[in-house]
Amino acid sequence: MPPALAPAAVRARPAQPALRDVSARPARLPNRYRTRDGVLSCLEAPTLAVRVERGFSVTAAAARSHAPGAIFLDGAAQGPPFVDAGRAVYNLDHHEGCVRPFTLATCEQAMVLLRRGLDLGRRDWTVYANDADLDTVLAIWVLLNHLRLGADDTLRAAIMPLLRLEGCIDAHGLGKDDLCALEPEQLALAHERMARLREKELSLKAGGHWEQVDLLAYVADRLRALDALVYSPEQLDDVEEIEELARADLGNGSVAVVCRAKQGIYEVETQLRRIHGTRLGVIALQKGPTCYSLRQVDPALGADLEAVYSRLNLVDPGSGGGRSADRWGGSPEIGGSPRLAGTRLAPGEIAEVCGRVHRKPGARERLATIATTGLAAALLVLAAAVPLRLEVAGAKMEPPLAMAGLLLAFSAWALLGAGRRAPGLYGLRPPSGLDAWALLPLALGGALMGGAWVPVSMPSAALLLSLPFASELLFRGFVHGRLASSFAIQGVGGPWFVSVPVLVSAALFALCTTLLPIVSGSAAGAFVLGVAAGMARERSESLIPAVALHALGMGALLLL
Repeated sequence: MPPALAPAAVRARPAQPALRDVSARPARLPNRYRTRDGVLSCLEAPTLAVRVERGFSVTAAAARSHAPGAIFLDGAAQGPPFVDAGRAVYNLDHHEGCVRPFTLATCEQAMVLLRRGLDLGRRDWTVYANDADLDTVLAIWVLLNHLRLGADDTLRAAIMPLLRLEGCIDAHGLGKDDLCALEPEQLALAHERMARLREKELSLKAGGHWEQVDLLAYVADRLRALDALVYSPEQLDDVEEIEELARADLGNGSVAVVCRAKQGIYEVETQLRRIHGTRLGVIALQKGPTCYSLRQVDPALGADLEAVYSRLNLVDPGSGGGRSADRWGGSPEIGGSPRLAGTRLAPGEIAEVCGRVHRKPGARERLATIATTGLAAALLVLAAAVPLRLEVAGAKMEPPLAMAGLLLAFSAWALLGAGRRAPGLYGLRPPSGLDAWALLPLALGGALMGGAWVPVSMPSAALLLSLPFASELLFRGFVHGRLASSFAIQGVGGPWFVSVPVLVSAALFALCTTLLPIVSGSAAGAFVLGVAAGMARERSESLIPAVALHALGMGALLLL
């Protein structure tokens, strides 16, 4: 930093060049800015997404009622500047609804927000702009460099003269430089830097090309030029190329970050700690298209990686069954994805699983899941019961067989539609282990109490085969799988307990047993059989043992 810009306490440091050449960025200065899909981002500010769209604007009312995490810059919102900390919505402006000469420029307002303690790393933010003038560019640079500006007084001292000069010109026009209160050397250097930064803008406007400029790319270019003015290569030598792919809230302010980088997991952890601080809870590092390393950074989280592995194995189509070696796994602190097949989950799905494990659903969400699942099951049963007779190849099908066939078709359709992306969660896997067969006595007991679905009329082979399949696909497949997304369930070889999905699916099965006109049975027996089949389905990660237990129970009841 030039001596003229340095505070008195640091003026004894060796002088740096008064102005770096910004026509070509120094080779060792990292490119920290990216543009993709209409969004500009910074490697060191992954929580901020910048959108610059020519002509964009929202009304003052729309800005105030905007979704949380919005920052409007320099005319993007048609109204006076405002700060709504409760809703996390800000309008940094000095165009409408204010006395312009008495109001700070947008770039200065951005710095004031940071100095007053706005934490831009605690949540995701979207920054909206509709132009790329210097005031807007400076404001974006301040927001994207919030971590370094908050930690480095020298960096703030280097950029503030430029912000102050831009604010003075924006508010009062030229010729009022004395209002900047800058020393002559500082003022001259700020003017020189401003001229360099605006040189490209003025050239484009003079040539009549400004309206055709890609504003997002232009802003990224000017941000790099600002970096070259303010930073030395040594100041940015700790920047690593880490691309955040997804992020999830883990509760209590902690976050899980799914990212991609060339470095190892521990080097990535060091860089992410600089960005997220103590909020960093879990890292998922993509080492290849289908290969990830998992690392739990915060040991104080409510659960360790074992719980994350268990849930990932249930929802990942690339994961093997419960006894397979090709699954998510490792130690409670570090592990990874299936080694051979790799994962078939997207980065956002991995982040969602981490969030789901650590930020458990509340009572209201769980009750809503139970209610909507019960309603969906009831609609499937009612749809199967509507046509009492079907015309098939010119002949009429008997009502019990028609209803059973429709119920089987509807249940399979619902199960495959829901379980296609999470096969383990819905039991769409070959069975693992032998734990399920320990439940055979309980299943037979429930069946002999009248719990198996036995037709009321003379049974045919088709009807006998379709009933256990239809009931298990609906209740232990579709219903149980939807509930398992919100409640804990057993695992292969894990501790024994009766889960909420087992109890609810068994209760719905018992209710349906008493109401369906095509089967005879008792609610108590159906509930016992449903509990046995549900536990078998959980401890094998498969519907096959549940169907087998129901079929064996039906056979035992018919023989009796």
